[in-house]
Amino acid sequence: MISDEIERLVQLRNSGSLSEDEFLQAKQRVLNGQTAERPAFFQQTSGMTDVSGRICGVEPKIWLTLMHASQLLTWTAVGVVAPFVMWLLSRDQSREANRHGLMILNWMLSSLVYFVVAGLACFTIVGFVIGAPMFAVLVVVNIVFPIIGALQASSGQLWRYPFTINFFDPDAI
Repeated sequence: MISDEIERLVQLRNSGSLSEDEFLQAKQRVLNGQTAERPAFFQQTSGMTDVSGRICGVEPKIWLTLMHASQLLTWTAVGVVAPFVMWLLSRDQSREANRHGLMILNWMLSSLVYFVVAGLACFTIVGFVIGAPMFAVLVVVNIVFPIIGALQASSGQLWRYPFTINFFDPDAI
């Protein structure tokens, strides 16, 4: 049905998979009944994306939500690797996945820097007064921030983690 196809094109454009020009060209093809030949931008570049705009077979909002939520596994060996691997799998498939992944990487690296500073501060008596509470706050925000990021991603928003050092600029993409 034509309306379903146009709705799918709108979703692809909104997720960043299609540029405005590509969207307009594809929409014109649908309206003209030219669906036999697929435009080049619909071709799969790897096994990860399909024409419906899914990332690794999953709806983009769900993938992005899981990418943020996977940070909650940080206290396991998988937690440090999971968001990074998810970003690597999806960064070339979706502009939004790349932006969310870079934001997560920025937060993870920033958090690591803050943990190192707090840990080093704990080695002195004066630093312990600052380092120990800072360490406790970091543990809490490393639980709360990924949850907020996941909730925002589920509603289609990119949430900027507070106190994040921008090692990579997600807006430069």
